[in-house]
Amino acid sequence: MQNILLPYSKELQKLETRIENKVQSGVYSNPLQEQMQRAKLNIIRLESIHLKKKKLSSNYNEKLQKLNEKLSNQMETSQQKKEEKLNALQNKLKKLNQPKKPLQMSFQEETSNRQSESPIKKEILQTPQNKAVQKQEIHEHKIQKIKLAEPKKVNENELFDQLNRSMDAAKQRKSERIDIIKKKLHGQDEIVHQHMEKSQKNKEELEQQRLNQIYQKLLHLAQRTQEKQMKQQSKERRKSMHQELSNSGSQNKYKELKQQDSKAESIRTARSVQNDYKFIQVRQRLEKLNIEREMQAQSILDKHQQYSTRIQQNKQLLDELANTCQYYNFKIKEQYLL
Repeated sequence: MQNILLPYSKELQKLETRIENKVQSGVYSNPLQEQMQRAKLNIIRLESIHLKKKKLSSNYNEKLQKLNEKLSNQMETSQQKKEEKLNALQNKLKKLNQPKKPLQMSFQEETSNRQSESPIKKEILQTPQNKAVQKQEIHEHKIQKIKLAEPKKVNENELFDQLNRSMDAAKQRKSERIDIIKKKLHGQDEIVHQHMEKSQKNKEELEQQRLNQIYQKLLHLAQRTQEKQMKQQSKERRKSMHQELSNSGSQNKYKELKQQDSKAESIRTARSVQNDYKFIQVRQRLEKLNIEREMQAQSILDKHQQYSTRIQQNKQLLDELANTCQYYNFKIKEQYLL
């Protein structure tokens, strides 16, 4: 039996060596190695996403600083222009409000006034009154002062209440979004676990079926070879028996041949038992390999869960940073408004 199984055992050894060479060269696709490679690729993608988010947050902060600087410069320039306009208007008003100097009278007007004042005293009394009335009219027709629009006074309490309301609304929206994202991620994790379990079960079943087929083929081939050898040996013995009986005709030789046949059958049964024991050992090794693969798959799933939790924590930190940036932006705008 050992001589029969030698070519098959050699072929199995050759197959194992080929598989090992393929694994070392990277041609053979082991399912566990593929899963590990996929997990590594997922980790690399997540790290790239995290770096991109950091870059975006840094760019966002830089843009905010630039916008704040622009706003501050614009506010300063606008205030300077307004102050210049106010100063110009005030100077104009001062010039208009100044009392006008009396005009110098000509020589003819003075002589006419003296002639009119000499005969009648009433005119002397009326002239200063008329001058006073004229002065009053001049002062009454002054240009009215322009009232500029004063900035509205903002109540600090109302402003802080509005800010608190807006912050609360933003927090509620973000919490709702986070819940939706968590639900989606939880569903995706369940789908991934189910898919992994199904794929593992299918692979294990296929491997077991292949091993059973190989085992059955080997047994069938061994049985056929044994039957052929038994038939050939029986034919040869019959021929030898007929020849010896025809030549000698003795029965002692016939008995000896029977004893040899019984011994050979006992030896054959012992060899078949040994071969069965070898097949059992092969099965045990295969079961151990399957158990090791299951342990490796569970470890991969645990690592995947850990990375998913880390990703969620990083998302929460990014949301908190965004909230703080918005709060400081509100504060900066308040300072410029006040």
